[in-house]
Amino acid sequence: MAEPALALRDHPQIIDLISVLEQNGLQKQKEEVQALVGYIDGMEEKLSQMMDEMKEMRLEVGKLHDKGIRARCSQLVDTVEGKVRQTKVMVSTAKENLISSAKQMVQTFREKGRSALCHAAQALRIPSVLSRMGRGFAHAEKSMGQLAVRLDAMREELHQAGGHIKNAGRALAGKEALEAQELEADKGALARLRGLFASCGKTFAQMERGAGRLAEKAGGEKSSVKTELRGLKPAQAGQRRQAAKKEQAR
Repeated sequence: MAEPALALRDHPQIIDLISVLEQNGLQKQKEEVQALVGYIDGMEEKLSQMMDEMKEMRLEVGKLHDKGIRARCSQLVDTVEGKVRQTKVMVSTAKENLISSAKQMVQTFREKGRSALCHAAQALRIPSVLSRMGRGFAHAEKSMGQLAVRLDAMREELHQAGGHIKNAGRALAGKEALEAQELEADKGALARLRGLFASCGKTFAQMERGAGRLAEKAGGEKSSVKTELRGLKPAQAGQRRQAAKKEQAR
């Protein structure tokens, strides 16, 4: 049995970097690195949980009696699992890059001093890393929504087909056909699979929002065009008033 991967916060290179940043009074850079480390560790834990849920769902799908339905559901589970694996690779890549960068930054500090360390910290481009991850999670969330729509269509199709079969049996027995019943949202393996898609989509959305908040915080306050225009108008008005006063003084 493989040993669990070492959390990013426990890597010697990360511990060394945070210590060096603190010793040199680079509090902001230290907090940014810690925030990114915590985010990546959290994402790894969530993605591992999602993979465990995939395994459990795959076992449940494998117990479906209808071979056609079982095959179609297995394909959907394969697609979801593939998306989760893609995001795991993205997070793992960010993790390995940060470990490598941390090692280089500490070495740079020891060779060239504090100013070089400051420059290296800026070169980490933490907001950019978080933005890329956020886009990846947004794409995964969109995929979950598309898969949920496909599954809903399949469930409705099977529900209607089941109703037709029942009524055909009643007709043969000389009984009146039953009115179409609404599909029960929380019943059966397919409904649980639908719930898993929704859960994965929600988790990916949370990951995207988390990346966005950290990216904004690491990048500082960014004024929008509208904000800049609002600030520009009072300034221009003030300039016009000053010009009018000078004209009157003449």
